[in-house]
Amino acid sequence: MGRDANTLLELEQLRVYYNLRHGIVKAVDGISFTMKEKETIGLVGESGCGKSTLGLALMKILPSTVTMMGRLHFDGEDIISKSEKEMQSIRGSKITMIFQDPMTSLNPVMKVKDHFIEMIRTHIPKISEEEAMSMAAKALTAVGISESRLNEYPFEFSGGMRQRVMIALGLVLNPKLVIADEPTTSLDVNVQAQIIELIKELKRKFNMSMLLITHDLGVVAELADRIIVMYAGHIMEISDAIELYESPKHPYTKALLHSIPNTIIEDMDLSYIPGSPPNLISPPKGCRFAPRCDKAMKICREKEPPLFDVNGAKVKCWLYGDKE
Repeated sequence: MGRDANTLLELEQLRVYYNLRHGIVKAVDGISFTMKEKETIGLVGESGCGKSTLGLALMKILPSTVTMMGRLHFDGEDIISKSEKEMQSIRGSKITMIFQDPMTSLNPVMKVKDHFIEMIRTHIPKISEEEAMSMAAKALTAVGISESRLNEYPFEFSGGMRQRVMIALGLVLNPKLVIADEPTTSLDVNVQAQIIELIKELKRKFNMSMLLITHDLGVVAELADRIIVMYAGHIMEISDAIELYESPKHPYTKALLHSIPNTIIEDMDLSYIPGSPPNLISPPKGCRFAPRCDKAMKICREKEPPLFDVNGAKVKCWLYGDKE
């Protein structure tokens, strides 16, 4: 996998395994993709497919029981080989993460300004408090909150406002990559729409790259340039966002899109994917989706498919490959 000037993130056969007493959980199991500067990639899939583990792996904030293997390069730097001390200079300043529940991410006994000062001074130790406050005010204003609210506590903000504070904290040091892990999940529909529009505006303003982790296919359609569909630790499909919605190729992608509730009266039956995701301690031998797939063939249960090139997309399915 060659790196060009516009490549920000490179993953090649990345594996993230949880070493537990009852076995090894292969949460991320040999995935490869690249991200360009200023690009937004949506990462979708059912709960437990490895989405959040991948996001945490990019920042190397996983438990000590985790083993990471393969190739993970960010901005030309090898993340896997870096020590904890080296990662501290990358987290927050070059890669940042917006978590899904701001109430548990913000310290309830610290004023908002103190969150910003702690973040800024961690990465710029010699900066004065006045300069840090100026940076905080600018970041807060950018997300539509008055700088006068820096003196308030998180519990004095609504859920949507707290999420705006989390976004401002993530952007205050102008990172190259923002990992947004379910950024709208805990918000009502109206506030979700506001946060989506805010993220769009901030992407244009700050020219940042984003990995958007979500199970909400409506949100990812609004924001992503490309979409990666994950299932049981594997990538099932990588496609241009518009193309994926108009012409999904993997049976799992089709099933996910078909399961979205709609308001068409003639089609009110709720579709679902039968069965459950596999146990990642002992996943199926062949395609991991085969036990739930209505298109499964003999080879699907016996041999794991590679990612085939299909009209510009990459699809991990024997329907598109040589079955001999």
